[in-house]
Amino acid sequence: MDISFQTTEGRFNYRVAGLLIHDGKLLIMKDENQSYYYVPGGRVMLNETSEDAVKREIREELSIEVNVKRLLWVNENFFMEPTSQEKFHEICFFYIVELKNDEFLNRGNEFTVNENGKIHTYYWKRMKEIKDTNLYPLFLKERITELPMNIGHVVEVK
Repeated sequence: MDISFQTTEGRFNYRVAGLLIHDGKLLIMKDENQSYYYVPGGRVMLNETSEDAVKREIREELSIEVNVKRLLWVNENFFMEPTSQEKFHEICFFYIVELKNDEFLNRGNEFTVNENGKIHTYYWKRMKEIKDTNLYPLFLKERITELPMNIGHVVEVK
C-alpha cells in the first residue's frame, strides 16, 4: 500500500525521487497531459525503506536497475497540482542514483514508456538548460548544478 491519503484539506504523499545524471545531463520526465517536468520516482509503500522505494520505482518506470549513491535532500512541499487542482502536502527524499550498466543509454536523448497505460516521455536535459525548464519541485532548478555533500532540508510552499 502506498503511503498516500486524501483528507478534506488535501492529499498527503510520502515519495522518493531518483536523480540520474550522465554526461552533464539529468533524466527528467513528463506525462502526456501535464505541462511540467519532474524526476523519476514515486510513492513509498508501507514497511518499505526510502532507498528500496527509489530502486523499485525506477525499476517499475524504466525497467532498469540502479544503485543508490546517497540521499541529497528531504523536501517538504506544499502545492496545488496544476492538472487535478488537488492540494498536496508531500514529503520527498531525493537520492542520487547511478546506472548498474550503460545499456539504458541506448534509448537516446528522448524516449517514451507506457507504464500500465500511462504514457511518460523521458528526456536527458543538459544541466545548463534545467533553469529554463518547467521542472518541479522548483528548488531543483537552482540546486541541481551543485549537489550537496550533506543532506539538505528544503521546504517549499507554493
